[in-house]
Amino acid sequence: MSVNVKWDRVVDVVVLGSGGAALTAATLANDNGASVIVLEKSSQIGGTTAMSGGVPWIPMNHYMKEQGITDSRENALKYIRRLSNGREPDPKLVEVFVDNGSKMIKYLHDHTPAKFAVPKGYGDYYADLPGGLVEGRSLDPLPFELNQLGDLAEKIRRNPIFPPLTLAEGGADKDSIDYAVMAERMEKNITTMGRALIASLVKGLLDRGVEIMLETPGEKLIQNEAGEVIGVQAEQNGESLFIGARNGVIIATGGFEWNKDLVRAFLPGEPTHPLSPPYNEGDGLIMAMEVGAQLANMSDAWWYPATQDPSIEYEGRPLNLISSPRASAHSIIVNRRGKRFVNEGSTYKDMPRKFFEYDEVTQSYPNESPVWMIFDSTLKDNHLVVTVAPGDPAPEWMYQSDSLKNLAEQIGVDTEGLEESVKRFNENAEKGIDPDFHRGELYFEGMGAGGGSPELNIGPIEKAPFYAIPIYFGTLGTSGGPKIDENGQVIGLRGNKISGLYAAGNTAMCILGPTYPGAGATIGPGMTWGYLAGMEVAKSAKRNVEELSSAK
Repeated sequence: MSVNVKWDRVVDVVVLGSGGAALTAATLANDNGASVIVLEKSSQIGGTTAMSGGVPWIPMNHYMKEQGITDSRENALKYIRRLSNGREPDPKLVEVFVDNGSKMIKYLHDHTPAKFAVPKGYGDYYADLPGGLVEGRSLDPLPFELNQLGDLAEKIRRNPIFPPLTLAEGGADKDSIDYAVMAERMEKNITTMGRALIASLVKGLLDRGVEIMLETPGEKLIQNEAGEVIGVQAEQNGESLFIGARNGVIIATGGFEWNKDLVRAFLPGEPTHPLSPPYNEGDGLIMAMEVGAQLANMSDAWWYPATQDPSIEYEGRPLNLISSPRASAHSIIVNRRGKRFVNEGSTYKDMPRKFFEYDEVTQSYPNESPVWMIFDSTLKDNHLVVTVAPGDPAPEWMYQSDSLKNLAEQIGVDTEGLEESVKRFNENAEKGIDPDFHRGELYFEGMGAGGGSPELNIGPIEKAPFYAIPIYFGTLGTSGGPKIDENGQVIGLRGNKISGLYAAGNTAMCILGPTYPGAGATIGPGMTWGYLAGMEVAKSAKRNVEELSSAK
């Protein structure tokens, strides 16, 4: 069936989304000769990237070379493949990433305001595995002065919790804050982390004259009779907007973690507390499915054990937070039975996998969230707990009691189970061991300090009052989507390439599969495929969409 299409605008390339992958794609498409327009669903720019630490994970990058840190293609591939266990959707794309990620980051360094540094202590999450590195592959965005963006400065999405400090300065670790630096940056409107990355890419696009249209969600891909994607039907101010794309469309609209129907259809567990902007509702995924895209990696997500301070809202909803000292000594995490079920200090991608574990004996999911972090006054007096600083009184949402039994009753956890778990943990903690879940033995538990250790990660829970906070099944985003090739072109259900359609970032399948090798393992590949797709779409044959009067 055909419909008449009257184009409101025609450009070479339409980019849907405004996160790191989208803005990188727009930059490269422009620089390779294409006219580009960026459409963003929300009233703010940056998506999940802007709310994050903004770290891209890039093997063999030039910043690490300048610091004298040695890396190699062989080691990067060895490390990734050890973690992926052969479950990456297309093994050859791992090599494409390793070969092109460093080119992408160097291109942005040379041609945009986006600059990075190597933050000390941010190594690979499994740096003790073959090919792993204790430093260098995760990059920290340098501070950026927002005033350079003029009226767009306040349109860059912000994380309301992160102070204007880099990761190296403790920006994501609020136990360490330089208030003098923070005050100076606030006065000068200087931002850091994900917001700085997005702002620097936006400045590059402003300098190029690339238009970013806010509150203009893409709703449908438009195809011609040959099945080529030739444009987008968007929505603006309640009216349909038809934008033709001579070369093609790049979808980089984020994941589908806020779409309950899609989550239930594809994910093995149901994350209840996304940590991304609420606009990640799978728009790009739906559009790609409508034109016959093949899907991959759909059962995986960037899981995260989320916390909440109910007094903090973000866009009208309680803000889900990344902060909890779950790897610290004097704490454990238990399920509703009061039993431990995981190494509490394992990576944020690994730990929540246990939330959807099925018990075949009881035919139940005993670790469904919320689960509970149990800790004593020794931990509370020495660590930031979510938003509660050492010495601050416990808020209402932080349960407390002088007895473990009463604490268990308050939170609805089996009292005997909790008391037995704490007793066993304490007996082993006195010996500096955890034979049940191997606390203190994972590199991630002591990243930057040479790995986990009994001193850092094990300590008895014995000093009253005792406390409990809920840990929720969260996700930073989903990591499945349209299957893509080495240029980001979307693959159809029968293995054909869908002409004119590209995808990058969390909209596309994760080329690393279920693997999360280090900080920035979402952003690094996402921006790399934005780079590749941007170059490729600019080289695509132009279709004369202006003369087309009908489309499929």
